[in-house]
Amino acid sequence: MNTVSLLTPPMDESEPLPEERHPGNFKKWLELPLLTNYELERIRTLSSLSFDEFHVQNPADLTYQVRLFFAKARQYLVRYVDEMKSIYKTHKYKTIERRIFYGLAKQCHVVLLANDWTGALELYQEVLSHHPDLFSHDPSMYFGLGLVYLHFKQWKPAIEAFTRLLYSFPTGMIALQAKVRLGVCYMELEDYNRCINLFKLAVNDSDESVFMPKFTIKYNIALSHENNDELEIAESEYENLITELTQHISFLQSKSNVDQQQVDLLISVKAACLRQIGWISYRRSYKDDANRLDHLKKAQENLISAHDTDPRDGQSYYYLGRVYGEHEPSAHDAFVNYRFSIDKKEQNADTWCSIGALYQRQNQPIDALQAFICAIELNSTHSAAWTDLGELYEKNAQYQDALECFKNAMLNNPVAPEPIKARVQFLEKELSMPVPARPSNHASSSTFETVIPSLKEAYEQPIPLELRNRQDAAYADREAQYDNAFWDLWEDFRTMEHEKPEDMEWDVTYPRPMEDLEIQVMQLLRANEPALVKAEREVLECLETSEAVFKAKVIEYVIPEAVREMPRVTEEMIQNLRDHGHLLESPRCYSFPFLPKISFNDLPDSFSLLSELYVSMDISAQEIMQMVHRRTQPNSTYLPVFEEFAKLPEPPRGPVKPIVTDEDVRTALERSEKHPLILKTPILTVDNRKEAQSLELQRFLDGSTISCIRGLTGCLRLDLSLFSTKAVAEIDGNQEIEIRTQYQLPPETNCDHASQQTWQCVSDPSYTTVNKYAEYQSESFKHTLKGEAEKIKKNVGGTRGPSPKRMKLYKRASSPPKHLKSIKYGTNIDLSDDTKWGKQINELSKLPAFCRLIAGSNMLSHLGHQVHGMNTVKLFMKVPGCRTPAHQDSNHMASININIGPGDCEWFAVPYEYWGKMHKLCEKNGVDLLTGTFWPIIDDLLDAGIPVHRFTQKAGDMVYVSGGAIHWVQASGWCNNISWNVAPLNFQQLSISLLSYEYNKLRRFKSEVPMQLMCWQVAKNVKFTNQLIYNTCKGVLIRSLAFLRMVADYIVSQKKTIKAHTRTSGEQSHFCMTCECEVFCILFVKDIGGKFTVFCVYCAKSQGIEGFIALQQFSFTDLYSIYDNMKYIPAANNNKMSFTA
Repeated sequence: MNTVSLLTPPMDESEPLPEERHPGNFKKWLELPLLTNYELERIRTLSSLSFDEFHVQNPADLTYQVRLFFAKARQYLVRYVDEMKSIYKTHKYKTIERRIFYGLAKQCHVVLLANDWTGALELYQEVLSHHPDLFSHDPSMYFGLGLVYLHFKQWKPAIEAFTRLLYSFPTGMIALQAKVRLGVCYMELEDYNRCINLFKLAVNDSDESVFMPKFTIKYNIALSHENNDELEIAESEYENLITELTQHISFLQSKSNVDQQQVDLLISVKAACLRQIGWISYRRSYKDDANRLDHLKKAQENLISAHDTDPRDGQSYYYLGRVYGEHEPSAHDAFVNYRFSIDKKEQNADTWCSIGALYQRQNQPIDALQAFICAIELNSTHSAAWTDLGELYEKNAQYQDALECFKNAMLNNPVAPEPIKARVQFLEKELSMPVPARPSNHASSSTFETVIPSLKEAYEQPIPLELRNRQDAAYADREAQYDNAFWDLWEDFRTMEHEKPEDMEWDVTYPRPMEDLEIQVMQLLRANEPALVKAEREVLECLETSEAVFKAKVIEYVIPEAVREMPRVTEEMIQNLRDHGHLLESPRCYSFPFLPKISFNDLPDSFSLLSELYVSMDISAQEIMQMVHRRTQPNSTYLPVFEEFAKLPEPPRGPVKPIVTDEDVRTALERSEKHPLILKTPILTVDNRKEAQSLELQRFLDGSTISCIRGLTGCLRLDLSLFSTKAVAEIDGNQEIEIRTQYQLPPETNCDHASQQTWQCVSDPSYTTVNKYAEYQSESFKHTLKGEAEKIKKNVGGTRGPSPKRMKLYKRASSPPKHLKSIKYGTNIDLSDDTKWGKQINELSKLPAFCRLIAGSNMLSHLGHQVHGMNTVKLFMKVPGCRTPAHQDSNHMASININIGPGDCEWFAVPYEYWGKMHKLCEKNGVDLLTGTFWPIIDDLLDAGIPVHRFTQKAGDMVYVSGGAIHWVQASGWCNNISWNVAPLNFQQLSISLLSYEYNKLRRFKSEVPMQLMCWQVAKNVKFTNQLIYNTCKGVLIRSLAFLRMVADYIVSQKKTIKAHTRTSGEQSHFCMTCECEVFCILFVKDIGGKFTVFCVYCAKSQGIEGFIALQQFSFTDLYSIYDNMKYIPAANNNKMSFTA
């Protein structure tokens, strides 16, 4: 991630102090400051988790003793890192690299805890760039980096840091702290569903967050519901919380030793709940005209109650001002409350905007102008202030200023863009027309009594100017305090004397000498060095590092992680070393890169289906069980089945060799040729059934990014009319379908409400029925025909349009149109019900096996249950311009799409290998590749070196999209499409789906396909003839089986029993209610509101496993049987005994 230097402390360029000029001063600098016993131990325990203990609003507020402690700690750590780097020049050991990282990591934490935010940002990012693997292994590092981004209000980088932390460390106090802060980030980005999910996780956690107590989290859950326009749920949450708070406040006040600070916090939360209930009533007054006065009365009562509960809250005054402002006689009360609100918090753009609106209603345009400008000064993206200011200028006939204000409002995501857009278009049209000359005999008179200052002059009006000066002065003061705080911190340390007060106990640290046994083991290993295996070399490297550290007199006491570097060497190993020259009994048969690990009775930090395996593929189920069982035996060592730390999944970064070079692109553009990054798409013509069923066709399709197959539906005699609008409406015309309201635009570009080019796609959801959309589709067609007929009459023999063939040659896309036409797109119509759509589903069974809904070669067919839209059919109903935004299919499965007609569709696709590049480009353009609704602009893709397929799908054509390809579609005419997913049984599909599955877990996004269940089912039903897919599938089973045994042992260790609960036929797969990851075989079930809900083991552990019931759907005996019966049969020995892969 790139960093921006924010408020960077100045460099120390001052002259040396007089006492620094004498020759012995440099020697004094080489001496480390003295530390007390407490300070020495405290440095060892410092991490970013100590943040809440040392955090202050102003860095200068840290006491002198604390700042001095951090200065001394940093000096120790800087010296340690420098000395380890010096050793590394002569000993290139991995152990020394790790110790350098430990020193840098501790240094990052110290600078963070000193509240030096800029210094911490630079250090964390430097360490991340040099040691990314070690960085991800230490949860406190991503937590510290996330804290820094959160401080600078960089929400998306903060989300990235906390999300990475939670993927690798989903439980514990650090996970709780990350979840709460992640919820805050999503709240700021207005992603309320994710925000609520994370806050609920934090509320149900058995631990308590210092950063945000549970009562505050519950308030934020209610507030998120309110902001998400779920007013009934929010009001209920507020009322429940008020009841809880009232009881808790009474209990605290009844105690003899009252914690007044805690009581004050609870009172402020209660007041906030009352305030928001009042605000909800105010919002309802605009939606319910019949009961408007009742809603306003209730709002006033709750807001007054909130004010009485906590008079310090300025927001209550603001809301009261809004309520009073609804009644003309109460205007004075409104102004009074606004004034109080500003006194409490001046930096509130909403308050200034409301003051302006009230002045405008009072016919005080100059005062209204100044208030609106104050709001804009505080928040330049405040669309309501820009809109109100535009209306003020428009009423005063200052149309040019009004137009500029309305344009600014459009650029800043207004709540209702269409009316503002209409004003912009009207004013542009009027201002472009010539102004008629005034008749000579016309008497000059002013239409308006007051001419308000223009927009440029408005910023220099007294009140905005005074506000701006105060804001600038306050910012300068904060900046100076920030800089001076760290200047003083390092200056105090630079000039302090390292004297030893007599009344304090000091600890003198010395390098740790090696023990005699360590020296003996090191010498024995050196004597047999050429014959050592990798695990033994690791021990020798650790011992030689300890020797080098001691000889260099490096003090490692403040780095406790360095002590834990040494692998555990047992007495049995040492005796074996003395007798045979090896620590291990059979070194040649030992495949692990480390010595046996110390056992402990708990779960791995995290679990991944992509973790590195440490066992061979021919290991039996019983051998796996024996290895895992040793993990739970106290005071013993064990060998892990797989790496128990889940590495972060990463998208592919792109092909090693680019498709074309920059020189190729320049040459093509100079010659006006087709852009070389516009790739040719295979359009295959199938003439007969034999070609349609051929294995060569399937292999070709799997090897291509995207292909169009022409003639296949015709030669197989598919009756596509079964999927026509008329047929669908006759079968189930009242079925509710989702509608997306979009703009009709050229396929090369995209724009927002203001006709500004953007990747974010306008696609607002709503719902209707099949019949109503069919009527809309028909009317749209008739209206267009009528319009075209009128054009022909007006322009007989008119100009010829651009050649479609010429348009295929790449040229820069035209700008988006200024006048945008809205269209409706009927999407994701479910055709999964066999009783209604049996005829349509049976018709699709004529297709070849590789694209059929149910087939042995389709891994989705082995799931045993429906996944709607994936192994069932979905229908799309379109008019010209309807867009399916860019996306990758769920879990990167391949997909089939058939155009029913009569119109065409235009397709775009980017190869899977460019997933990583597309992800970065999406971030740059402010959209999320995984969850966003966006339409890539082709110019941007080509400029970034990303190739694009572009082709037309005609009626009857089938498009095959291979796994992971990013694609987007625009209808050129009136048409319907049907689509579903397939998972071809090959190595490429399985491996990219597993990567997608883990990447979804990282992004906290639910996978549609339960990959563990699918792999077990495939292993049960299929005979494997391909070594790669066999190894991949069996690797999943090994990890899954070992982890299930660990979970079962963990449940037993918690004194709980596992109840058998056999999976029923067709039962849907289970996903965790909170983190939404797949829960396979062992379910943790809890009764919530009379309904049993499933959780994963990590979420159950966070909440306290005592309140859960553990259910097992497959017995270990059945799993052993499936695992041990899974065989690889070479193709030469395959006698087609059943379906093979």
